[in-house]
Amino acid sequence: MTAARGSRFGVLAVLAALSAVLLWNAWHYPWRKGYDAASLAHYSEVLGHEHRLPRRSETDVWHNPPLFLLVAGALYRGGEVTGAIQPGRAVQLFSALCVIGIALLTYGLARELFPDRRRLPLLALLLVALTPVLVRSGALFHPEPLATLLTTAGLYVLVRALARDGLGWRAGLLAGALLGLANVTRTWALAALGAAIVGLALRWLWRREPAAVRTLGGVAIASAALVVPWLAAKTVAYGSPLAYSQPTEEQWRGRGRPPEFWLDLSPGDVARRPYQPWFRNRLVPTVYADWWGDYWRVWRIPDGLKDEPEMLPRQYAAPLRRQSLAGVAISAAIAVGLVLLSIHAVRRRDAALATLLLSVGLLAVAFVAFLVRYPKQDGDNIKALYVLYAAPVLALAGAYALSRLAGRGRLGTALAAAVVVALAVPTAIFLVLT
Repeated sequence: MTAARGSRFGVLAVLAALSAVLLWNAWHYPWRKGYDAASLAHYSEVLGHEHRLPRRSETDVWHNPPLFLLVAGALYRGGEVTGAIQPGRAVQLFSALCVIGIALLTYGLARELFPDRRRLPLLALLLVALTPVLVRSGALFHPEPLATLLTTAGLYVLVRALARDGLGWRAGLLAGALLGLANVTRTWALAALGAAIVGLALRWLWRREPAAVRTLGGVAIASAALVVPWLAAKTVAYGSPLAYSQPTEEQWRGRGRPPEFWLDLSPGDVARRPYQPWFRNRLVPTVYADWWGDYWRVWRIPDGLKDEPEMLPRQYAAPLRRQSLAGVAISAAIAVGLVLLSIHAVRRRDAALATLLLSVGLLAVAFVAFLVRYPKQDGDNIKALYVLYAAPVLALAGAYALSRLAGRGRLGTALAAAVVVALAVPTAIFLVLT
C-alpha cells in the first residue's frame, strides 16, 4: 500500500469511527439534559410560531443570536409533524453532522498550511476527533456546534486564499458571509472575524498586495450585512447590542474576580476529583477538566448525581480521572505546538497561519473579558464549550508538535505514538455512551 493510499484509508477510518460515535451518542443522549436545552427550545418556538425575539421574562437565553434557533425550530417542528423522529433528536443529529464537518475542515486546514507534511493532516484529524468537548457537543441541542462549523469554514476559506495566493473579492465575500453567519449563531465568533481582519491587514503590511485590501473589503461588507442588522435588532429589543441574561441577581458578584480565580491551578483536585463542585470558580482547572472530561457532570453521570454527592461513586469518577490524566501529555504538545507555530508565522510572515492563531488568541481574550464582566459566583459560566471553535486550531497545533517530535528518529516517533495512544484509548471508551 502506497503512502497516499494509506493516508486516504486512515482518513476514511477516522471519519467512519467518528461518524458512528456521533450518531450513536445523538440517538442515546437525552436532549433535554444538555446545557440550557429547554430554554433554547422555547426560544426556537417563539421564533418559529410568533416570528419575534423572546422577551426577557420568557427564557433565560434571550441574549443569544437567532440563526441556530431558527434551524433548530424548523427541525423540531419537522420531527413533530412527520412523527419519524423525536423532535429534539433531530436537532441532536444536526449537531452531530456539524461536528463531522468541523473534523473535515480541520483536515483541510492542515493540508493547506502544511502541504509537504503528508502525515500531519491525518494526525490533526485524529486529534480533533479525540477532543471530548467537541464530540460531546455533537449530542447537544445547542448553537455551539453550528457556530464552530461556520467559524471554521470561514477561516478555512480565508486560509486557503492566503496560502494559495487566491485573494480577491470572491474569497473575501465568501469568508465574510460564513463568519457573519457564525456571528448570528454565537457571539464568540466575533473573535474570529477580528482575526480575519487583522490577518488580512498583516498580509498587506508584509507584501503590499492590493488583493489583500480587496479581500478585506469583501470580508467587512459581507459580515457587516449579516451582523449589523442583528446587533441593531438586539439593541431595539433589549437596550444594548451586548445585552446578556443575568436571571438571578444574587449570583453575580459586585466587583471583579478574586486572585485565586486566575492563579489557583488545583493540580491535586484536578487529578483526583476533576468534576464539580471541586475547584469551582477556578478558571484554568475548570476549563481543563471540562475540555478533556466532563466537569459539569452532564455526560455519563446520572441526573441524580449531577449536583451531589461531592465525591462521585468510583464507577463514575474513575473515567473522569483517566481523562484528566490523558489530557496532560497532549496539552503539553498543544502548548509547544502553539509556540512553534507562532514563531513560524512571524519568521516567515505567514498571514494564513497567523490568522488561524490569532483566532484562538482573540477568543481567549474575549472569554477572559466575558468572565471579568460577568463574574458569576457559582462559576456556571466557565464552560469549555464556550471556546469550542478553538478545537480545530489546538488539534492542528498538537499534531504539528507531535509530527516534529516524530521526525527526530525512532525515539521521537515512539514518544509521539505514546502520547496519541495515551489519549486515544481512554478517550474512545469515555466518549461512547452506554
